[in-house]
Amino acid sequence: MTWYIILFYAFALLGGLMGVLFFIKKEGDRLANSLLGIFTLLFACELAYNSAKWSGFLIQPEGIHFIFLNFPVWLLYGPLLLLYLKRVESQKFTIQDFIRFIPALLVFATNLPFHLLDAKTKLSTLQNGLFYSYSWLPDWNIYPIMLFMFGFGWVAFANHGPWSKTRHNRSVWSAWFICAYLGFCAAFAFYVLGVQFGFVNPLYDYYVDIVIVGFIGVLTYFGFIQPEVFQGMRVEQLIPFVKYQKTGLSTALGLEMKDKLEQLMLEKELYLENDLRMDDLAKALNLSRNHTSQIINQYFNRSFFDFVNEYRIEEAKRLLMNRTDKRTMTQIAYDSGFNNRASFYKAFKKFEGKNPSEYISLKKVS
Repeated sequence: MTWYIILFYAFALLGGLMGVLFFIKKEGDRLANSLLGIFTLLFACELAYNSAKWSGFLIQPEGIHFIFLNFPVWLLYGPLLLLYLKRVESQKFTIQDFIRFIPALLVFATNLPFHLLDAKTKLSTLQNGLFYSYSWLPDWNIYPIMLFMFGFGWVAFANHGPWSKTRHNRSVWSAWFICAYLGFCAAFAFYVLGVQFGFVNPLYDYYVDIVIVGFIGVLTYFGFIQPEVFQGMRVEQLIPFVKYQKTGLSTALGLEMKDKLEQLMLEKELYLENDLRMDDLAKALNLSRNHTSQIINQYFNRSFFDFVNEYRIEEAKRLLMNRTDKRTMTQIAYDSGFNNRASFYKAFKKFEGKNPSEYISLKKVS
């Protein structure tokens, strides 16, 4: 086994470990982390599959049953990407989000006659080029699969990309994620067309796997070494020498706007608006969205949502300790500016280390 195959196996193992860690990661949205974990595990499986192909393991009796199982996986990446992006943007899932998984199920079902063969028959089938005798897929199936992959990428870019209206505190990370997926699709297309026109060896699709290696490497770095990128902090904030270069916002103006923002939050209680957005703060400060984001990040060391939620939690604590009118937790959540009870509990736990009920009990004891 050559060194580069061992290296790809190592990244497959790292990707698998990353996927598992995202399942058990407590910080952030658990469902979003789980979707990202599934995506990463599938990428790791893709890398392991190709490494097994290069090493010849897939044509051995003990490995033959794994062959062609990657066909439906190619059609899982796109729907998972869209689910993940909707989750981090707090959008509700629809039936259409799950209908998108049907093509992957159909591809698996059409190859099922081949997968049910015993190892010896499978090996003979492959050696004689008779795979499509046991599959209902046409021999040109790779092209619609490729189009479907690009289609999912286009939907993600159009609805969640840099120019979409769904800007949020993870926009930079989401944009990078979409670009990584489109890069994978482009490398996949290059390999498919390269094989078709004879300038790429069908056995060596390293081009695709280099993109996967890059994805796993970046995910490892930003997912656990620099997790702030998942919490809304922009990438340039993590690199000191490019932090807010050439923004046009002077230190004096920045400090003035910092004080003005604090005054607005305390006196006008903007945080009590359930639908408060970055654009609203920018309008109140008479600044651009980018400069407003800079003020929050640079002077408060917070993402937009953490900045606002910190004020909301302080208001919630005041309401909790003065529950003379017997307001419910849900009512307190809304009255302190949250959209729902779940986000209230999640933010409270983040800032106080305990849920509201535990907080009240502890305060009564003290």
